[in-house]
Amino acid sequence: MLILSCSTGQGHNSAAEAVREALSARGAHCTVLDHIALTSERAAKKVADVYIRSAVLTPHAFGATYLLGDAISHSRGRSPVYLANRKYAALLAKQIDDGRYDAVVATHLYPAETLTYMRRHGMLNVPFYAVITDYACSPLWEETRPDLYFTPSEAVSALFAQKGVPNERLYASGIPVKSASHEQTGKADAKRALGIDDGARLAVVMGGSMGGGKMVSIVKDLLDRAPADTLVAALCGNNIALAKRLFRRFSGDGRLRIVGYTDSAVLWMRASDVLLTKPGGITSTEAAVAGVPLLLTAPIPGCETQNAAYFQARGIARRAFRPADAADQALALMNNELAQHVMRTRQQRLIPAFAADDIAKRILSAGEAAGCGRRIRP
Repeated sequence: MLILSCSTGQGHNSAAEAVREALSARGAHCTVLDHIALTSERAAKKVADVYIRSAVLTPHAFGATYLLGDAISHSRGRSPVYLANRKYAALLAKQIDDGRYDAVVATHLYPAETLTYMRRHGMLNVPFYAVITDYACSPLWEETRPDLYFTPSEAVSALFAQKGVPNERLYASGIPVKSASHEQTGKADAKRALGIDDGARLAVVMGGSMGGGKMVSIVKDLLDRAPADTLVAALCGNNIALAKRLFRRFSGDGRLRIVGYTDSAVLWMRASDVLLTKPGGITSTEAAVAGVPLLLTAPIPGCETQNAAYFQARGIARRAFRPADAADQALALMNNELAQHVMRTRQQRLIPAFAADDIAKRILSAGEAAGCGRRIRP
């Protein structure tokens, strides 16, 4: 099984790893690749860097690009993104043939566009699946042609259907998260594992792997407003500049923990009394699966805005886009056990914890039904 992602933020890679983990647990041999890295690792890094700089440093311009994509998006279209990604088709076809893969899974639009081009031009003779990692039908997904879209929910499937995607190609699995997200680590145990006193209350602030959002302002407002027994942990992801800014500004405040990129993000979630994070699809889903009191902060305009609206409308999270409002709402949620209970109940009911397992079972059962032979679907 070949699983394709793109390193424009860690969420797509995390979803790819979650699917790989679930497939491997069922005996499938899997490879995870950034399809742009088929040309060179340098090219993949350049694409990721340009995307991340645009999203973090110029979010309004990024949002305008998102709206432009929505304007040109059409189920019968051949967008500039589709045309740009066709250049990877020959390399990807060789990768699939050389690896003798029985199926391909894409957790990002870009490889899905390449695979769609390959399908249209007779270069793909294995099933192809798309995993949607936001609670929206983001622009251009409807011009792709997988055998099946794994969507976050029936509500999101309906958005895809409105854009012309046939219902028979839509399956509401939920967003796949790694098994660590649903491990039953209690809050006290998680705090001890992170070296935090059991009696301390903990507000965790995350900006995704990019360290996006108004984290400096949010941290300042939390420290200004929180009681003396409340710690604040700022998870900065790969954003080293952000970690340095926080250190320079708050180095004298012993209530702040500054954390760079970490594999223990879910442990920090489980240790938290409230989690403040920008509304990335994967991070928000991981938090909901972990059953964490959740406040969504300033999004990168586009699909994250829609993620926040989706979560708030269903009571899975609250949202506050101004830093001062975020601090006030976070502290209020931290002190309201009934509101936390209601939120956790809705998270458990509405966010599938084992979506990765569901996706793996569906893919493998489809392969068994087809006799694991290679096939072309128009």
